[in-house]
Amino acid sequence: MKKYLSFVVKGIVLVVIFAFLSLCLTQPSYGTEFEDLVSLYESKEAGESDGLKLQERLLQQAPKDMSQYDMWESLFNKDLNDEKRASIALRLISELFPQGDPALWSSIEGLWIPQMVPKPLAALDAVYVAIGSLLSMDEKGAPWLARSLFLRLYESREARIYGIRTAPVEVANIIEKIKTKAPLAPLGGWPTPNMVGNLPFACKIYGYISVDTALSYNMTFLDSMGRPRGGSGLYAWDRARGRIYIVRSGPSEDEIWSPF
Repeated sequence: MKKYLSFVVKGIVLVVIFAFLSLCLTQPSYGTEFEDLVSLYESKEAGESDGLKLQERLLQQAPKDMSQYDMWESLFNKDLNDEKRASIALRLISELFPQGDPALWSSIEGLWIPQMVPKPLAALDAVYVAIGSLLSMDEKGAPWLARSLFLRLYESREARIYGIRTAPVEVANIIEKIKTKAPLAPLGGWPTPNMVGNLPFACKIYGYISVDTALSYNMTFLDSMGRPRGGSGLYAWDRARGRIYIVRSGPSEDEIWSPF
């Protein structure tokens, strides 16, 4: 009986395939769309293979004697070319993310001391700087490697909330470039971020602010490990102005900036 059912199912599948192919052959537009889709998937396979080779080469070129903080700071050095910037960003990704996988963003915790910079936010910087640099490079596989990094980050629920659905203005341009240069859309389509502030995500924690003021300006709270969290936290991240404060009870005592 099982063999009979299996035979019937296989027969139905073959009929559907033949029907689809016949439709493609009799309807020129369907045939063209099918051929375009096949060509796009072939480009994806080749591009991702080239992207992995490029990633390996860039990682080998990255400096071996820089601290993580120095690597993060250098990402925004305007004197670096795209290849150098991408190599440093990829090296930082490999060190900050478990297994070098952006999908594991929620596992990153802690601050760089004594600079007081949250590693989780710096990790988002590393991913987006890597993607942006790759998209500006004239290298085989670079756009598909950029796409892969973005989609791996998108796999993290927390990263989607704090790093994609709400993101710096530069991220919208990055997504548009991916759609143009590596145009195979993920399931559900490409996200449209709510744009707030500018890169970098991370900055030094400096100054003090009250809980009430942080709430009134719709700031994002960070816990003691520098991770964005709902509710309240030890730090308040002012995404619009690119600042992170220590949260204290009572009135704000910010002697460094006076934005309020």
